[in-house]
Amino acid sequence: MHQTKRLAHCSTSGFLFLVGIGSFAGAVACTPADRGVNPSDTCTANCGGGGPTAQGRDGGAEGAAEDGAPPGKPGDSGQNKGETDLGCGGLTSPPCAEGKKCLVDTDCVVACGYANTCVSARSCKPHLGGDTCGQGEVGQAGALHESCCRTLPVTGYADPRNPGKTVYLDKYEITAGRVRAFIKDITDKSQGKPDIRAWIGKNTPSIWDNAWNKFLPSSNESDTVHVDRNLLGDVRPNEPPLPDTDQDQKVGVNYQFNGQLFVYLHGNNCSTHEDAFGFPTFFYPASVLAMTGPGIFPPRANGTTPGGVMVPAAEHLDVKAMNCITNALLAAFCHWDSAQLATDDVLNFVTGSPATLGNAPGCGTQVGNEYYPRSDAATKGGRCADLTLINASFDAGGQLPEPGDPLNASNYIFPIFPDGTTHDKAWEIAAPGRGTIKAGGAQTDVVRLKDLDEPWVDLAGNLNESVLTMSGASFTGKFGLKFRGIGFQSARSELNFNANWPGEGGLRRIERPEAKAGFAGGRCMRFR
Repeated sequence: MHQTKRLAHCSTSGFLFLVGIGSFAGAVACTPADRGVNPSDTCTANCGGGGPTAQGRDGGAEGAAEDGAPPGKPGDSGQNKGETDLGCGGLTSPPCAEGKKCLVDTDCVVACGYANTCVSARSCKPHLGGDTCGQGEVGQAGALHESCCRTLPVTGYADPRNPGKTVYLDKYEITAGRVRAFIKDITDKSQGKPDIRAWIGKNTPSIWDNAWNKFLPSSNESDTVHVDRNLLGDVRPNEPPLPDTDQDQKVGVNYQFNGQLFVYLHGNNCSTHEDAFGFPTFFYPASVLAMTGPGIFPPRANGTTPGGVMVPAAEHLDVKAMNCITNALLAAFCHWDSAQLATDDVLNFVTGSPATLGNAPGCGTQVGNEYYPRSDAATKGGRCADLTLINASFDAGGQLPEPGDPLNASNYIFPIFPDGTTHDKAWEIAAPGRGTIKAGGAQTDVVRLKDLDEPWVDLAGNLNESVLTMSGASFTGKFGLKFRGIGFQSARSELNFNANWPGEGGLRRIERPEAKAGFAGGRCMRFR
């Protein structure tokens, strides 16, 4: 897709849904220290102050408090010497709650963020992808951003595995910046190695299968997993063929979030070679991309704002919803963040979706068995936003089911890529909380239990959401894929959903722990 086509959706007074929010003051640039893992050479300035260097509390615990209880108070009403905020922080006072001043993680109930204030979850310590969720783009005047770790109580829902606890569901999809913070934290605590496999071995989630460990990285480079050839291609005509032999695939961090696959999914779009039009949202610098395929993978595309201000790839990607991450690593991330990957049951409850919807591409009362969705019953009604108003497309590759059909027109575009960019299409994945073109800039993809409730965002669209599939209090051993988003029908192709082909082992490809795709992301749930 060329820039001239994308500009048809722009306005001279603003960009896409950002019209009325304000113009851009300029791109925000980060230091390598702020970005953490694999920093870009284009970083030029600090993002809002020096970040903390000390490590805080370790170990994942789905029941741990994230927002923090009010800090204890010393005997007087003033801020004592050594405290970082009134009555909290420092070596002798209780740790501080979210929003209080801090210098290091141990000053806080949870962690100390980049701006020297306590955060509610440690994945939101960085700026980009940490507190950039909501309406408007980073650097745009009038943008309404908040913590990407904001979580909301699911009133009336009880999780059968956690009796007596209040269930919370994160307001936003997980961002690439939060996953980067996860990798950086594990690296800092593992002698410079991103040994997520060992960390999970010592901090095993309550819902986990040790067979998943082999798909987790223990280093940047050296890890491999042996994959049955039948899982690495498509037996159907005119599709990527199976390799001749089984393959040893690399699972190190430098291969986790790009075109290196552990099971091939139709419509995965995680590769960024020329003419791939891939859209993974985790940034790798050019040096890492060159290792995965010398001369094959160009650097990720920088973009511009409507006013022509350059936005480096590392910065526009970190704020976007995280995709091309395996189901197992999503579950590991949420556990590290003192949470749990959301279940199908809680997402069904929040959206008002029947259990019979399963993994079909509907949402709430909008049925998911119409190919392709045209009727009001399939596209409108219930708690979920109308299909035509959300960031969703029928096909991941951008092939129109019919010429000009609105269900495959781009509904979010940021930033603007140069003409002739054929390897990178990440502009179509939104940062959590943004609006859409067809909604006139409004944040339309919202779900509420009651009319005046604060809403969850991007449940119906943006990314299809990976979940733990439950049967009451029991985990079925399978992951699931909920609702709609980019490539919602590609995600449900016969290849991805047939469990009876050679090598499948009774699991649909989308249900496997090693499955990843550009169309899939997720969000966490919490118990208190």
